[in-house]
Amino acid sequence: MSLLPVKRLFLVPMLAALLGAPPAWALDMPGTGSDAPVSIDAGSLSYDKSTDTFNAAGGVHLHKGPLELSAETMKWDRKSGEATAAGRVRLVSPEAVLEGEDLRYNLETGLGRVANGRVNASGQNFQIAGAIIEKLGEHRYRVSDGTFTTCEGDPPAWKFAASRLDVTLGGYARARNVLFYLRDVPVLYIPYLIYPAKTERESGMLLPRYGYSSRRGTQFSLAWYQAIARNLDATLELDYLSKFGLGTGLEYRYILGEESEGTIHGYHVFESGRTDRYALDGRHRGVLPGKVRLTADLDFVSSRDYFRDFGESYEIYTRDKAKTVVALARNWDKLNLSGQFQYLKDLAQKTDGTLQRLPEVRLAAAPQRLGSTPLLYQIDGESDYFWRREGTTGGRLSLHPALLTDLFSNPWFDLLPQVGYRERLYETSDGFAEKGIFDLGARVSSQFARVFVVDGATVRRIRHSLEPELTYSFLPRARQDDLPSFDSLDRIGPESRLGYALTNRFTARLEPENGDVYYHEYLYLRLSQNYDFREADRVLDLNSSDSRKPFSPLLLEMVVRPNRWSYIDLDTSYEINAGENRLIEFNMRGALTDKAGNQLDIDFRHRSGEIKYLATNLTTSLLKPVYVKYSSRYDFKAGKALENVLGFEYRARCWSAFVTYRERPNDQGIMLSFSLSGLGRVAGFGPSQSRSD
Repeated sequence: MSLLPVKRLFLVPMLAALLGAPPAWALDMPGTGSDAPVSIDAGSLSYDKSTDTFNAAGGVHLHKGPLELSAETMKWDRKSGEATAAGRVRLVSPEAVLEGEDLRYNLETGLGRVANGRVNASGQNFQIAGAIIEKLGEHRYRVSDGTFTTCEGDPPAWKFAASRLDVTLGGYARARNVLFYLRDVPVLYIPYLIYPAKTERESGMLLPRYGYSSRRGTQFSLAWYQAIARNLDATLELDYLSKFGLGTGLEYRYILGEESEGTIHGYHVFESGRTDRYALDGRHRGVLPGKVRLTADLDFVSSRDYFRDFGESYEIYTRDKAKTVVALARNWDKLNLSGQFQYLKDLAQKTDGTLQRLPEVRLAAAPQRLGSTPLLYQIDGESDYFWRREGTTGGRLSLHPALLTDLFSNPWFDLLPQVGYRERLYETSDGFAEKGIFDLGARVSSQFARVFVVDGATVRRIRHSLEPELTYSFLPRARQDDLPSFDSLDRIGPESRLGYALTNRFTARLEPENGDVYYHEYLYLRLSQNYDFREADRVLDLNSSDSRKPFSPLLLEMVVRPNRWSYIDLDTSYEINAGENRLIEFNMRGALTDKAGNQLDIDFRHRSGEIKYLATNLTTSLLKPVYVKYSSRYDFKAGKALENVLGFEYRARCWSAFVTYRERPNDQGIMLSFSLSGLGRVAGFGPSQSRSD
């Protein structure tokens, strides 16, 4: 043995014995391949000069810079830098902690292998285990007969197992022929998997989705998530639908500055023996130079039955129209200029005579003072070009300038009489046409309010306001048969109508002990109706049972908000003309929610002789960790359910399992999917569907 180790071998146990401590051996040696020295502490230590090898046993600890290796026994070849260790091996480095039974590791190259080991990534909840773990380079590992997970526990709540794994910490784990385990129970086979071995948003394969639908057949969906930049990402989609074929899609998402963001999604279905079908949908919200706001809603499908076959929710598969709108708008102090291109595809019509507005431009100016006079002026204008494949096309310019005055207004009420002129100019293939009509109107309104002192625990004041309103509008009779007919604005009927309304508001001032003061409107109630003088004076046909109906339906609008977590919104119209007292329309929407994750939504719609429909959505956490979602759509007029959806989510600490059963006319289906910590899941087929969580 060399002189230095011999001295350390004798001096350390002698001092330990004098201090009453158990024997320990320690060694400090310079490294051979790096500047960091090597330090070994052990219960016993020996040195073989012929091989330049150290052998240590009894709680061995080796240190080299930030690297720490501990085991029950260890052998270190100082010349090659290779260390072999056995018994409760633990290798700690800045990148990970490696543990196992037996280890071979080169302190100079950083390469090695461990038997029956595990790796815990530093700063991440990512764990690898396997019969053999090879360290192939910085952050790179190869695992034989191994598993990986982001869950703690033994056994973990979930794990992936494969005969071979290739893992790059801070990158990805790649595996073939993978089994997914819940605890120790295999539940899912995946041919190939790429899993992000990092905490940041990164590219990778999303968990697949399995299911069966009587319309689409066996369903299997895969998706790849690609993180392009901090503000850009995309999802590539691959769906197998046994009754239709192969579906492929691409969804691209972007954020361009603080005020511009959007999504574009394309989907294509390859169907054997049939014409391929495809769809394109997307949205954009943004601001262009000059404070011009740009919005775009893209919605296009290649065939009339696309939504029916591939839509997964009631709102999608019952759609009969696809509308694309691109709009630009610029606001000034009292002026708004907007324009849009609109393309509408009517999926319920076999012919293509749908009227398109390409483009439509609108100008709206709020009332402004005319010099120092008591007069105000305002103008509304609209320019449209109407196009369709079949039928008349052409342009229309509509202008509506008006003069108002607030001369008669006072502290008790506001009175605004108005005189205007409605001008319409047409240019079509049939030539030029024009028509102008004068109109008269007036509006008188007031507001009465009183504040009630409550001095409750939170509610201190309640303000009740009454807002009566009267309006009158007059349009003379004018011949318009020679004008083109594109929409309802082309035929303006004579009018002499009085409108009256009363609005009630109850608003509370709340002063919670631990929080800021805020105002809450508990009740909004508005009653309104019109009286038509022309209808009241209409000459009746004595040979018919026709009767005058001067009163419009009485409209009731009410919003009740008992608190921040619930509301009821009602609007109803009731016919009150002589002999025809009946309910025409009744709509009710409401919601009830709490902080525990329970929520109930109700939407009831009734229109006499047309629809009677109820939609309910219920989400509950009462069975936690099982969360239940139920939604139903029922058509009372048809006497059948339009859709029933029952979903279960089992939510664990680092994973969730989803089972969804969906039933609708001529289609029933069930879907199974999983969501894991660090990995999203495929969430839908076709257009207008969110593909990942």
